[in-house]
Amino acid sequence: MKEVKPTLRGQDWHKPDCYGCGPENKNGLHAEFTFDEETGEVRFPYVAPPYLKGAPGYMHGGAIATLLDEAQGALCYHLGHMIMTDKLTIKYHKATPLGEEIYIRCWVTAVRKRRMYTRGIIYNKDEEVLVSSSAVWYLLPERVLRKLFKEENWPESERQYRRAVLEANRQRAKKIRRRLREQKKNGSKPHQ
Repeated sequence: MKEVKPTLRGQDWHKPDCYGCGPENKNGLHAEFTFDEETGEVRFPYVAPPYLKGAPGYMHGGAIATLLDEAQGALCYHLGHMIMTDKLTIKYHKATPLGEEIYIRCWVTAVRKRRMYTRGIIYNKDEEVLVSSSAVWYLLPERVLRKLFKEENWPESERQYRRAVLEANRQRAKKIRRRLREQKKNGSKPHQ
């Protein structure tokens, strides 16, 4: 089996033709969905390509929603959970420009029985929030995963590797939670 490390980018676990992060998908978002191990968040800069245009010079609202859905979903995976979107809420504060660097930040707000709750924002270089989002995720049980991804058709080595990566991500998430709790307890402010 390949060396197992926790994921840091969407491309670490998605296929090359993935709409969100796949470099081979010519019409995709081509986003990194980078995991920040210091904060336990997904944080990355992004420049929207011209084909995501809505109004002249600005991103299409549906592309923005997809970007935030993918980013918050990637966060869940980076923390060791296979999920499916249950509910996604978007608030458009200002138009999001094409061709200019914007920033995406996503974090977990709660984990409850079979559900995970996240928030995400898109902001500009001046730290003005352009779009905010909240999402609820259904945590997929192993039996659903096997059916959904038709795992019976996967080589055993691929199934073992996927499980090992998820476990590595879970272990990393536990360490991050412990460290952040300790920082809070000691009165030190976590990295923003």
